[in-house]
Formats: sequence, structure tokens, C-alpha cells
Amino acid sequence: MRACVVARGYISAAHKPSFSQLAGTLHGHDYLVKAAVCGPEDADYVVDAEELQRRLASLLAEMHGKYLKSTREPDGPEPYYEVPCGPGGVTGECLARHIARLIGATWVEVCEGGPTAPCFYYGP
Repeated sequence: MRACVVARGYISAAHKPSFSQLAGTLHGHDYLVKAAVCGPEDADYVVDAEELQRRLASLLAEMHGKYLKSTREPDGPEPYYEVPCGPGGVTGECLARHIARLIGATWVEVCEGGPTAPCFYYGP
């Protein structure tokens, strides 16, 4: 078994996924974000939990209240935060990958608000 430290946070942000006919208009979500750093098997210490929480909170603060714009989208409403995603707009999968890479997480889960809303996972 691997030990993991999990940080949590949330953002409210908008996006416009052009690939979706149902959700392809500009709309927003309250995203719950979980990010973990996992250590080797039987590790007694993985990472400073407070530092991981600070890194995640700092990144999410940059995104909160903004339009999530793909770096390949032609334009987006201001203010925006750019995420390296495809031309179809920012997806939950792409957002999870971006967060994982920026904070050095082993895995990230991004869930849209609500108990029946989908979650998107990036990691092993």
C-alpha cells in the first residue's frame, strides 16, 4: 500500500467546451479539487501536508472567479486563466492534468458541484 497526502480546495469558474452540444455555451461550475502526493510503499513521511495545501490553494486562487480559457481557444471573456488544453475549450480532464503538473501531484480529481455531477481524474 502507498501512503498519500491529499489537499483539497474549490473554485468557481466558467468555461465553454465547444465539443458539447448540451454544455457548449458559456457556463460555470463550482469545482471541488483534490490533489495527492503519494510516496513509495510503506513510507512514513511523504510530503509536508501544509505545504501541499498552500501550493494547491495558491494555484486555485489564480483560477477562482475567472473564465478557464484554453491556450488554443481564439479568445475568451476577461478575466481569464489559461490552461494548456485543445481548441475545444477547457475540460475537466485537462484541468486535472494541468493542476497535477503545476503542483507536482501524483493524482488530481476535479469534481463539478453537486452529488450527481461528474468527476475527472488524472493520475495512475
